[in-house]
Amino acid sequence: MEYIFEKYDLNLLDCDNDSCKIQLSPQNGNALSKERRKLYIIHHENEILYVGEANTSIKTRFQRGCTSFNYYIKNGEARKGYKGYKWLNKIDNTYRNLSVSVAIFDHKYDNERNFIEAIEGELVYLVRKNYGYWPKFQNEIHFSNCEGAKEIGEEIFSIILNLK
Repeated sequence: MEYIFEKYDLNLLDCDNDSCKIQLSPQNGNALSKERRKLYIIHHENEILYVGEANTSIKTRFQRGCTSFNYYIKNGEARKGYKGYKWLNKIDNTYRNLSVSVAIFDHKYDNERNFIEAIEGELVYLVRKNYGYWPKFQNEIHFSNCEGAKEIGEEIFSIILNLK
């Protein structure tokens, strides 16, 4: 399977009203400019906090999650049923300088969400199997038995281990 792997620094900037902003660096890269299927792994040093899937640029995905989180903080209710990322909350997550590793898949996988989500599920399982915990801020896991997902998940997991 063809994919590009990139790593970014992800800084969470807290505001006085308990809302927050995100800052990614570097500010260029395939994950920031391409609308392709991708998996992203949020981690702080050796602790994996969250595994997600997106088809937008990673910057757009994080902005949407941040906007929903800030709406929830301000109004006390979810925005269209979504409260944003749990890992943005400074009370629940004291780590404010994070890393995000991103696997950007070839365009031929743009319509293969089920397959990419199966890889996501394998990654989350590998965290549990290897570290003894589920990612702290994981909301859901998509389980599908797709041929090749396990092997690709293992490959991506091994890349992440070598990047930290």
